[in-house]
Amino acid sequence: MSERRNPLLLHSVRRFHSLTGRLFASTRHALQLWLRRPPAAGCTVALAAGVALALAACAPATPSQSQSLEPEVANLSPLASQLFTGHDQAGAYYSLDAKATFAIDAPGKLRLLDVRSGEPIPGAADMQGETMSTACKPFGAVANQRTTWFPYTGVFVRGGTLVAVSSRGGNIGIKSLSARNDGAMIYTGHDADEVEFFYAPCVGAQRVTHGWRTQHYIPDGSVLRVRADAGTRVDLQLPQRFVPYVLLRYRSGAIIPVPMRVVLATVDLSSRRVVLQYQSTFAAAVPIRKIEMRLITPGGLPSSGETAARYQERTQAMLQDLAACPPPRAHAIEACATPSRMPNPLIYYSSAELASQRQTAAARASP
Repeated sequence: MSERRNPLLLHSVRRFHSLTGRLFASTRHALQLWLRRPPAAGCTVALAAGVALALAACAPATPSQSQSLEPEVANLSPLASQLFTGHDQAGAYYSLDAKATFAIDAPGKLRLLDVRSGEPIPGAADMQGETMSTACKPFGAVANQRTTWFPYTGVFVRGGTLVAVSSRGGNIGIKSLSARNDGAMIYTGHDADEVEFFYAPCVGAQRVTHGWRTQHYIPDGSVLRVRADAGTRVDLQLPQRFVPYVLLRYRSGAIIPVPMRVVLATVDLSSRRVVLQYQSTFAAAVPIRKIEMRLITPGGLPSSGETAARYQERTQAMLQDLAACPPPRAHAIEACATPSRMPNPLIYYSSAELASQRQTAAARASP
C-alpha cells in the first residue's frame, strides 16, 4: 500500500478537511483515492510576512483542549517556514517545513540566498481548499509542500541527471521514480516499500521528466553528483554544519532539540540554484508552550556575553545530539521529540559548570 500523508492547513477562520491519498502497491496503478477526515474546530492561521512564517494556530482539537494551550511559534532563522498539522497511526502531530535556497557560485560551491531572493513558500490563496495539486508554480507544487511527512529525500534536476548522492559515510542509495497519470512520480520497483510516497516533479515552476528518491534522508555536507545535459559532471556539495532544527519548549519545563530533515532537493542548472526543503515532525498530544525554529551555520557567532570557546562547545554538543536522533520510518513523529528525553547537557551547561555540579553532588553524597 502506498500512502500520502497530508496536513490540515487552515486560513482565516475557515475550516478545511485533511486528505489522505492512497495508491495500492499490489496493482501499482496510478489510482488516487481520497479519504476524508473531519475538520478541526476553532482554528486560525497567522501570517508573519517579515519571516514568511505561516503558523497553524491549533492542533487537532480535543474536548479538553483550550485555545490557551496552543503553542507559540517563533522562527529565529533566516529561512521561510510554515507549520501544518497531520495525523497517522502514531497520532496527531505538528509538521514544521522550511526552505533554503542556494546560488551555485562555482562548481560545487553553494551560497545561501535571503528569503526575498529564494524560492517562496505557497501563499494562502495557493493553499485554499483541499487541493493536492501537482501543477508546478514558482514555489514548486502544492502537493510537495502539503505533505506533512516524507521518510526520505526526493531529488529533481532541471538541465541534468542525478548520478549519485554521497555523504561522509559513503554513497546513499537512490531510486528512479516512475510517472503517474495524475502528474506525480513514485517509486515502483520490486523492492518498493510497503508504503511509498509520491512527489510532484517540479523544479520551481518548471516540470521535469525524471526524479529520484534516496534510501534515507541526506545530511548536511552531502554531495549531489549531477551530469549536465551538455555532458559535464557537476558535484554539488551541500553546506556542512548548515543545520536547521526545532527547539521545543514543553509546558512541563523540558527544552528539547529536534532535527529537521531534508525531504526535497531541487537543482536548477539553468538558473544555477539549489533549493532544499526541510521538515520536522513532533507529537501534538504533549502540551508544548513554544515551538522555535533555529539554524546552525558555519559562520555562527557567540551570544552576548558568551565566549567563543563556549559557543563552539555548545554548538558541537547540539550537532552531536541532533545527529544521534534516529530518523522516523514507521510513522511520522520524531523519536527525539519527547519531554522525557535527556539531551546532551553541554547544550545547556559548560563543561566547567557540569564539573562543578558533579563535585557538589559528590560532596553531598559523602558521609
